[in-house]
Amino acid sequence: MYQFQPVTERVQKLRERYRSSPVILDSEHARLVTEAYKKYAHEDAVIKRAKTLYYICRNRTLRVEDNELIVGNMGLNYRGTSISPDYGMGWLIDELDTGEFDKRDRQLEHMELSEEDREIFREMAPFWEENSASAFLDKALPEGFETTLGAGVLSHRIKGNADMPTGHFSANYSKLMTEGANAIKREAQKKIDAMYGNIGADDPEPYLFYQAIVIVCDAMILLSKRYAKLCLEKAEAESDAERKKELMTMSDTLNRIMEQPCVTFQDAVQTAFLYQLILALDGSLHGISFGRFDQYAYPYLAADLESGRITKEYAQELVDCFFLKICDMFKGRSHFVSQGGGGYTSGQQMSLGGVDKDGNDASNALSYMLLEASARLVLHSPPLSLRVHKNTPRKLWEAAAECTKRVGGIPTFQNDDIIIPMMVKSGYSLEDARDYCIVGCVEPSGSGNDFPACGGPHAKCYLNLVNCLIVALNDGVNPLNGQQSGLHTGKLSDMTSFEQVKEAYQKQCEYFVQWHISLNNMAEYFTRKLMPLPALSATLDGCMESGKDATAGGAKYNGCGSAAIGCGTVANSLEAIKWAVFDQKICSAQEFFEAWMNNWEGHETLRQRIINQCPHYGNGNSEVDELASWAMDVYSKKYDSGSFIRGHLKAGLFSVSGHIPMGKSTFASPDGRFAYQPISDGISPAQATDKNGPTAIVSGASKLKQSNDYNGTLLNMKFHPKAIEGQEGLDKLIYLVQTYFAQGGMHIQYNVISSDILRKAQKRPEEFRDLVIRVAGFSAYFVELYKDLQDDLISRTDQE
Repeated sequence: MYQFQPVTERVQKLRERYRSSPVILDSEHARLVTEAYKKYAHEDAVIKRAKTLYYICRNRTLRVEDNELIVGNMGLNYRGTSISPDYGMGWLIDELDTGEFDKRDRQLEHMELSEEDREIFREMAPFWEENSASAFLDKALPEGFETTLGAGVLSHRIKGNADMPTGHFSANYSKLMTEGANAIKREAQKKIDAMYGNIGADDPEPYLFYQAIVIVCDAMILLSKRYAKLCLEKAEAESDAERKKELMTMSDTLNRIMEQPCVTFQDAVQTAFLYQLILALDGSLHGISFGRFDQYAYPYLAADLESGRITKEYAQELVDCFFLKICDMFKGRSHFVSQGGGGYTSGQQMSLGGVDKDGNDASNALSYMLLEASARLVLHSPPLSLRVHKNTPRKLWEAAAECTKRVGGIPTFQNDDIIIPMMVKSGYSLEDARDYCIVGCVEPSGSGNDFPACGGPHAKCYLNLVNCLIVALNDGVNPLNGQQSGLHTGKLSDMTSFEQVKEAYQKQCEYFVQWHISLNNMAEYFTRKLMPLPALSATLDGCMESGKDATAGGAKYNGCGSAAIGCGTVANSLEAIKWAVFDQKICSAQEFFEAWMNNWEGHETLRQRIINQCPHYGNGNSEVDELASWAMDVYSKKYDSGSFIRGHLKAGLFSVSGHIPMGKSTFASPDGRFAYQPISDGISPAQATDKNGPTAIVSGASKLKQSNDYNGTLLNMKFHPKAIEGQEGLDKLIYLVQTYFAQGGMHIQYNVISSDILRKAQKRPEEFRDLVIRVAGFSAYFVELYKDLQDDLISRTDQE
C-alpha cells in the first residue's frame, strides 16, 4: 500500500499554529474599499473596480510570518479575515444588532472582532445600504419575487444581505506564470494605442476594459514588490543565517514574479498563491479554484529537480507551506451561509491527474506531492479532485484511496470518461474538454478559459425539490406558512392516479426553475453593470481577445450553474405515494394526505410501514431508482433549456451542506420524514434508508442521467474502517469506484469512519480536533461543524 512521509519540523510548527489560532475579522479591507468607492465614485464600473484593487494593493497591511516560505495575508492578523461590503454587508450589521454574531461558536465559524472594528463597520454601513451591488439588485427584483420565495424552493438571499459574491471559476494561472503581468499589460496597452483617435461605435467598452487591465497589472506587480520589500527588511533584521537566506530568496522571488515569467518552482507556487489572494481582493473569496495545478506548475518542478536547483524534499516542503496558506484563506460570511457551508471552508478546489490534450494520462510527480501534502498535513483545505480514466496508473489510485482514508473525502474522484464527452456535447472543443478542472465543489469547468459562475452572482444556486413536491401536492401552498406560492396543481387528496401526482410535480418544478433563471438573469445584469472582475479577466482566455470583462461574457466559454437538493427524499416520497395509495392500496389518497399534513402525528403505523416496507432509492429497486431519474431529469431539462444573459445554463445535483438548513424550512415529506428534519444530500440515498450495501447505492445513482447534469453531481458514501482494511479492502474500494464510473457515474466521495467514532468526537471534541470528514461538497474538521450537521453525518449508514 502507498506510504506517506512525515512533515518537517518547520511544517509541523506552521500547522500547529494554524490549528491553535482563532479567526479574527478586521475592518481594514472594508475600509479601503469604502474609501476607494468614494474616491472613484464617478468612474466607469470597470475602471472603478480596477482602481479600487490598486488602492487596496497600495495601502493594505502586509504580513510575513515566521518560518513560512510562501507569503500573502487576507487580514491584519494571523488567520485574519475580512468582508466585501461592495457586495453587501447588511448581514453583519444585523448579526451585531441582534447579538447573533457573538453567539456564533467555532462550529458556526466564530470570528473575533474588536470593539473598534465593530464601530468602523457600523460607520460605513449607511454608505453600502445605498451603494452595494445588493442594494441595486434589491430595487430591481421582479414583482412576485417574495411571494415565490414563500414556497421554500428557491434559496435566493434575503434583501440587503448578500454575502455570497460571484465565484466558482478558475483563472489562467499558467498565463501569468509563463508571460508575467508586464506582458499582459503591454498587450492591453497595444490595444489601447490602436484605438488612438479612432474609437468606433463598438469600441468604448473594450477601450475602458483595456485601461482597467493595465491598472490591475500594475496593482499585481505593486503588491508583489511590496511583499518583496518586507521580506528584505525582515532578512536584514534576521540573526539566524539560514532564515536570512530563505527570506532573501523569497524577496528575490517576489521581486521577479508578476512582473516577469516564472523561472523556478518556488516562483510558480508563490505566483499561484499571490494571484489567488489578488482574485480574492478583487472579487471576494467564493469558490475560486486553482484548476490543474499539477499540470501548469509541473514544468518548473521538473526543471528545478533536473538542474539540481532544489531537492524533492524541499519541493515537498514548499507544497506543504502552500497548502497551509490556502487553509488560512477565509472570507467572513453570515450565520446562514455558515450553516450551508461551514467549517471555515472556501472552496479553493485543486484538480489533479486526468488526461492531457491528446488524451494520454497526465499524472506526474507533482500529482503525488499534492496527495502527500494533504495526507500528511491532515488539512481540510484545499479540496482535491482526482480525475480518473481507464488508463489512470494503479499507483495513483492507491495513493488517492489511502489519502482519502486519512483525510475524510480528500480527494474526491471525477470520471473523465463521462465528463469530457459531456463538455464536448455542451460546446467545448475536445482539447479544452480534456483540460477541464473542477471548481467550487464538484462543478466541471474549462481551465483558464471559462466563466461558469456557478450559482449566479449575489444569489444562492440551490433549489429545494422536496418543497417543490410538497407544494405541488398541496395546490401550490406551503404548509409551513399557508402561503400560496406556487401554481394551482390540486391536492393529493383529490388525485386519482399516480400520473396526476407526477404531472403536478413537473408543473411546479418547471415553474420554480423558471423563477430561478429569472432571478439569476437579473443578478447577472447588475454584476455586469456594477461588479466586473478585471483581475480575473486579465488572464482569462477570450477576455483580451473580445475586449470584454468576464462578467460581460468576454471569456471563451460562459455559463451559469445551479444545484437541486433532495433527490433521495423526492424519489422516496413519490414511491411512498405510489406504493401506499395506488399499488398496495393501504390507504386512500385522502387518508394519506391527512396523515402527512398532520406531520404524521397520530399515524405512526402508516409511517412505519412506509419507512420499513416501501422500496427506497439506492437499494437495488429499479422502479424507485427510475423515479429518481425522472424527477431529477424534469429539473435538469428545464434548467438546461432556459434562456440566459451570458452563455448557457447548467443543471447540477449537489447540496454542499444545504440539505440541513433547507430541511429546517421544509414541512414533512410523504416518505415519512418529519417536518424540519434534514432532506437527502446530493444524489445519495436519504439518511439511514440505504439497507442493501454500496453496490445497490451506486447502481441507483447510475440510473440518473448524469451526463445531462453539466454542473456536476455528488455521491456521498461512508464506509466502516473494518470494511476496507488492508490491501484487499483497498482493492474493493477502488473496484467499487471503477464499477460506478463504468456504469455512468460522474463523481464519488467517501468517508472511512464509523458512526461510533463520530459520536465519541461529538462528546469529547478535544480528543478529535484533527478529525477531517467529508461533508458534501467540502471537507471540514468534524469538531468545527455545528451539531445538526454532525448529527446528519452520524446518521449516514456505515457501509460494510
